[in-house]
Amino acid sequence: MKRTGLILAALASCICIQAAAQESMKSGYFVEGYTFRHQLNPAFASSRSYFSIPVAGNANIGVNSNMGIGTFLYPRDGQLTTFMNSSVSANEFLGQLKDNNKLNARVFVPFTSVGFWGIKGGFTTVEMGLKTNAMTSLPYGLFDFMKNLGAKEDYSINNIGVKASSYMEIALGHSRKVTDRLSIGAKVKFLVGVMRADAKVNDMQVHMAADKWSVNANGSLNMSAPMLSVPVKNGDEIDWDNIGMAEMNSFSDVMSSLFSGLGYGAALDLGAAYKFNDGLLDGLTLSAAVLDLGFISWGTSVNAVTASEPWEFDGFEDISLESGNENSLKEQMNSLADSFSGLLKFRKLADTKGNTDMLACTVNVGAEYEMPFYRRLSVGVLSSTRISGPYTFSEGRLSANVEPVDWFGLSTSYGISSFGSSWGAMVSFNFPGIGLFLGTDNIPTSVTKPIGKSGIGLPYRKTNFNLHFGLVFNVGKINHFYD
Repeated sequence: MKRTGLILAALASCICIQAAAQESMKSGYFVEGYTFRHQLNPAFASSRSYFSIPVAGNANIGVNSNMGIGTFLYPRDGQLTTFMNSSVSANEFLGQLKDNNKLNARVFVPFTSVGFWGIKGGFTTVEMGLKTNAMTSLPYGLFDFMKNLGAKEDYSINNIGVKASSYMEIALGHSRKVTDRLSIGAKVKFLVGVMRADAKVNDMQVHMAADKWSVNANGSLNMSAPMLSVPVKNGDEIDWDNIGMAEMNSFSDVMSSLFSGLGYGAALDLGAAYKFNDGLLDGLTLSAAVLDLGFISWGTSVNAVTASEPWEFDGFEDISLESGNENSLKEQMNSLADSFSGLLKFRKLADTKGNTDMLACTVNVGAEYEMPFYRRLSVGVLSSTRISGPYTFSEGRLSANVEPVDWFGLSTSYGISSFGSSWGAMVSFNFPGIGLFLGTDNIPTSVTKPIGKSGIGLPYRKTNFNLHFGLVFNVGKINHFYD
């Protein structure tokens, strides 16, 4: 990581809005032909046995934020410039921000997934993949200080947070019908942690003293990764420019560092679904699930805290953020990052003990009602909450779903969340021998011009976008828990 610490990486990701991915699409929650809806509730089952090939079986790309490219970049004189440009007023920039500005991204790279119906009617899944979660929480006060530097003598900035982790997951799941109306399911997951970083600043006070800023902060930093080298400068201050892989002199050193830096843990998914089949509630299905209820215990970790004594910060006055041919957007970003790196200073602790983290768990609660005049048409309501301390967010989604034949399903939905509102849609084809699906939870309404040679633009305002597509190979006949 060059020039920037974890906080800077988060800021850069917010400004550049780099693409990331998330897990199974909520727009498919009520579509029985959607192969991977058991990832949203383990009580659900695919309508056919299946197996997938790596990546292509369940590919995703997306990102969620209550900010966007248009929050941080502005067209001036035919070029893009950052919010720090003097031509961008404080009201124009700060008026787009919330008290708590979030960017959450989840990447799931599937290696394999197999699901099959047993002879006694249960449905079993075996899955393996790599999950990466990244969450940022950046307060309004941070950007107020950056944009209005010098407007007042004292600034108070609270609750800066950046958290990221990556881990391998091996999951074994099973669902079955236990009564004529009730189905239940569970998944047991074994986890191997690959990387972890958690940086937070609970409070930071910045005071103008003479011609420099005096900074006093209360924060901490924890990092874990195999073969991680975190050098220091000026005694014990973390040197962000030179963080990288440690030099290893032998194979035994490599193996020792590898296994001591990994994390190990376990998690559980639990779910249930109940379908009414008589009286006034005939055609109503209620369902609920708790996902990723578990932990990872990490090995050797790097721990740091902010300095106990105030330190000096030169500010942003010495850098040029004006647009011009000689000052490209890349140069502006580099200058901004270089200056920002002096704002937060972490002191490395000698203690290298490990840490245990709880996973960010998700709670899904759904209700689906089949139309009495046409049972293959339904409406559904899904509440989804991801619980992770200051990075928690919720969404409510209303959907209309139709599956006129067993091999075709279509859903369209509208969601309201902590990141704003969005439209979603998905289509699923479930033929004998092969299954295809394509959809999104967030259809962007305003995008930039195509980026580079990709031919694809990025969401300009709030960055809420994901694309979910995949191909699986179906085996055997269609099965259902309920008629």
